[in-house]
Amino acid sequence: MNADNDQSLFTLSFPMDERLLGKVYVSPQPEQFPSAWNRLPKPKGKDALQPIASLQTAARAVTGERLVFTDPNRPAFNDPWARRTLLITPGPLDPLVIGNLVREWEARIPGHERHNTLAPLLDIQSGGPYALADILQRDTQGRITGPYWAFRVAGWHLANLLARQPMPIDDQLPEPLPFLLDTDGDLLAWQSPLTHEKTWIDEDSGKRRRIVGYAMERIHIEVEPAPGGRTLVAHMSARISRVANHWKGIRNALVRHSVNPDVILKAPIRTRWEKGPDGFMRPKSVDYHGATAQIVEACGVARLPEPPTNLDELSEVRGVHRTGKHPIEKGAGAMFLAKLEEHATRVFDQAPVTYQATSVRISKPTTDFRPYVPADRIAPALASADIAALRTVVVYESAEWKRRVLGQLARDYSLPALAELTDEKPLQIAPGFELVAMHLPELVRHGDQDRALILNSLPWFKRSTERDLVTALCETRYLTDQEQENRLTDAKHALKALFAERGIPSQFITMDSDPGDPYRMNMRDRVERAKARKAGLPDPAVDYKDDNAVQIALGSLQSDSGIIDNRLAAATFHRNAKDTALDREAVAVGLWTRLHRFEETNGRPKRAAVLAITLVAMRITPGEDEYWPTLMYSDQGWQRLARARALHHAGPIGKKGHHLRKEQKGPDNVCDYVNRALAALTQRYPIIVFTEQRKGIWPGLSNERLGDPRIPGQQLIAQGWDISVVRIGNGQGTPQPSRRIGGGGKLPKNPEQPVMPEKILYRFDHGGANSWLLAGQSRQHAGGQRTGTQHTRRTLPSGQLAQMSAPFHAMTRSEYVVAHPGTWHEEQLTGLAARISEQAAMWDGRTNLPAPLHLAKSADEKHPGFIDQEGLND
Repeated sequence: MNADNDQSLFTLSFPMDERLLGKVYVSPQPEQFPSAWNRLPKPKGKDALQPIASLQTAARAVTGERLVFTDPNRPAFNDPWARRTLLITPGPLDPLVIGNLVREWEARIPGHERHNTLAPLLDIQSGGPYALADILQRDTQGRITGPYWAFRVAGWHLANLLARQPMPIDDQLPEPLPFLLDTDGDLLAWQSPLTHEKTWIDEDSGKRRRIVGYAMERIHIEVEPAPGGRTLVAHMSARISRVANHWKGIRNALVRHSVNPDVILKAPIRTRWEKGPDGFMRPKSVDYHGATAQIVEACGVARLPEPPTNLDELSEVRGVHRTGKHPIEKGAGAMFLAKLEEHATRVFDQAPVTYQATSVRISKPTTDFRPYVPADRIAPALASADIAALRTVVVYESAEWKRRVLGQLARDYSLPALAELTDEKPLQIAPGFELVAMHLPELVRHGDQDRALILNSLPWFKRSTERDLVTALCETRYLTDQEQENRLTDAKHALKALFAERGIPSQFITMDSDPGDPYRMNMRDRVERAKARKAGLPDPAVDYKDDNAVQIALGSLQSDSGIIDNRLAAATFHRNAKDTALDREAVAVGLWTRLHRFEETNGRPKRAAVLAITLVAMRITPGEDEYWPTLMYSDQGWQRLARARALHHAGPIGKKGHHLRKEQKGPDNVCDYVNRALAALTQRYPIIVFTEQRKGIWPGLSNERLGDPRIPGQQLIAQGWDISVVRIGNGQGTPQPSRRIGGGGKLPKNPEQPVMPEKILYRFDHGGANSWLLAGQSRQHAGGQRTGTQHTRRTLPSGQLAQMSAPFHAMTRSEYVVAHPGTWHEEQLTGLAARISEQAAMWDGRTNLPAPLHLAKSADEKHPGFIDQEGLND
């Protein structure tokens, strides 16, 4: 399907050939090595490092190389050294250094001190070099296969090429930007850090704080087979790596060692605390976790630099910032990515993957939908959700919060009485929908009070009939540092579990999200005022600004309950959809999976990770005015979304037997569970499954095995069910758009400024398998925040330096790959995925995932037991 206009979308992904793969040194270890390894003591304690991670960290610190020890218990089976433990490096190593390193490392294992069993077994003699192209193989279908480490090594080689040539940013800068490699294979702008000063009021002390923040651009390269598996592609991404300005919660530090100054070591650290004279905790000492520092010194290398307890000044030890306030915000920005694409094209002597436009147009509904269901659509939305009556209880502590929330709802629903609503006096918003406010500080205040007793005593939280639904919109606030240290119970966390037990969907809003002055000027207002003044005209009026946090909270509460109007149908069957829209009824299923690791607690046995699984289904009926019934799978089968979410949230976050351990049949258990869920749906309608990649369960979803029959629903497909499977991606392995050429629309005045994509699907054929890309501008960019598109953080004009504290947005993107088309055309499946992502199930924005998959993910992430895995694993 050709596009109406000749245009292309450039990306930060590059095709790989033998020239770019490079070489590698591989030292296979003797067959006795795994047996000796397994006799090492198992790590114990909450902060204990796994042996393979501990050894790699020590080895990288000593050698300054990005080496990898393959896990002796998980050898590769698809390389020339199948089933062998390997030592892999980008360059040759001194056998004496490695032997001494392993000896010193083993001698410091707790409970194993002064032992020396591994070093005598080492073999570092026959290491190569080997061309990486010779290690990778092709199967009978021409698909590239190879060990996981080979793709990582390919990324190292590209990073090496980039590190040799500084990156031009702007002609006005004195010199190009240099990068150093870190031991994970990423590139860091270590020698030229970003700097920004910020002041704010400390929540604990009430005093004004001033701090200088530092950050560095980080470039990551991920090499993998492209969809279809017949070619290799390198995906580049850039982000801002912020330097910690305090040690609280910091687990890792970046270290530049004077002996190996061209390679940055990532090392775990541990902080010991003491109470200062002011009563607040402060770092007593910061040490390298494990024996890394001791091993470096014992191997005859100069000592690692000491981590400072005070982070006011930048040193050669830089903590990796995780959460909390920082003077420099996230995001490298679209302009930086465009510069990176140009730089990589020159260095690699290779054109990037360039998607071509198609005629599959993705349009918003013509109706202006509010951020939640409007009053005149409440009745059909409730009927679609199988809800007879809805009551939303607004629970608050502060009068300011109540005025803020009810004031916004009063404006949106055109009900002035709502702004002055008396407590415990319900007001009907629309037929079947009432709202009641309650002043319950003892319920929403942090602490250990008996909230269950309070809920049980209030009639407003009880349903009249089985088909009624009660929801809760609650005030909350973040715990202060002192409250966290005192382990005060978080009211939000406690209430989520209590509400779930009672079948009550809940949503929480903090006063921190208060936008303040409703007549504040946003970027668009500033631009319009500047234009008016330049033309000698009066300043234009500033429109009243909605409280988006309140709107999105109520919208999320409604969509989480399955109360969804016809906006998804209006987007899916928009007149611009033409022949790519669905031509018959179907059921769209969102299948969400996530590996959940539990927090470790001292004194308790470590809990094995589980695979959290949630499925949400929507029945799609053709037509712009249709309402789609939404169900979720539960232990009681497919139930309406609100009930199934409550059952899920009231139970464990993962089920017994749902994991990735093949020896315990975890993947088989997951496949059976998903097949049972799909089989519980009717065969009257085709089923379209949207899911992310989970190659350990379904290899047919991966690029290298695309077309493999092992996909969700494979047993039903074999029985003749009409099931389609579309893989959704928007993470590191998804091509990042950098700029557009061709097409329509007004071009920016600066020719170097990247042009945003159009609202269409772009396509690239990776050797017989299509990758479809939906790209766009961020919501902030569309609202007038163009700083990251017009400048990099290094080229900000002096009058815009405060923007360092704002996020710099790049182009959004989602990739669609059809793993099994069923009876549909690819344009129909990918067009549906794009349209129900571009138009969210609620509010007027977009989501990264199609609506049923987004709702399935939301059901998982709002579980009371959910833990931010990124923070857990940092």
